[in-house]
Amino acid sequence: MAPTPHLILASASPRRRQLLESAGLVLAVEPVVIDEAVRDGEPARSYVARVAGAKCDAAMAKLGNPRLAVLAADTVVCLAGEILGKPNDEAQAAAMLRRLAGHRHEVLTAYRIRHGERTVERLVSTSVTMRSLDGQEVVAYLASGEWRDKAGAYAIQGIAASFVTDVRGSFTNVVGLPLAEALADLRALEALPGYPPAAFGATP
Repeated sequence: MAPTPHLILASASPRRRQLLESAGLVLAVEPVVIDEAVRDGEPARSYVARVAGAKCDAAMAKLGNPRLAVLAADTVVCLAGEILGKPNDEAQAAAMLRRLAGHRHEVLTAYRIRHGERTVERLVSTSVTMRSLDGQEVVAYLASGEWRDKAGAYAIQGIAASFVTDVRGSFTNVVGLPLAEALADLRALEALPGYPPAAFGATP
């Protein structure tokens, strides 16, 4: 018999799922599709908060009035005020990596949690410094394919960890969800009765 889920995750991101499951949560995954285009002149913080909220609202509309809490999130990389989203192709990924190399950038994740009539919204920022990269490193990283479906064209939890020299703030935020903050907010909403489990990572 399948375990009862603790939470509805309105995201197809395998990284968010892995982070939450690593904390012992059982998830019902209900991804939604919305328009994620950046509006003209929209600041990065406003954009990521708007998209996370729209995802959560779309999931609530899709599911009706679910008993479980619904969590939706969005993550972007921001360099000098410019949003670097997920690259469309290898050429775009290469351009992003070359711009990030040797500079400090900001990773922003916003999430919205709805539990019954209660809502929590949070935006978390992490500062990341990437060392200079030579051409061969960029080519090799592109060949790995790790850049696909990643904001800013890199995954800090993978090969690209070797590119990063400094992280200030939540590491899991860079992966895709500030886990400590999200768990604290879920517990504050009384959305996780009986949490934490007897053994983290174990299925109740």
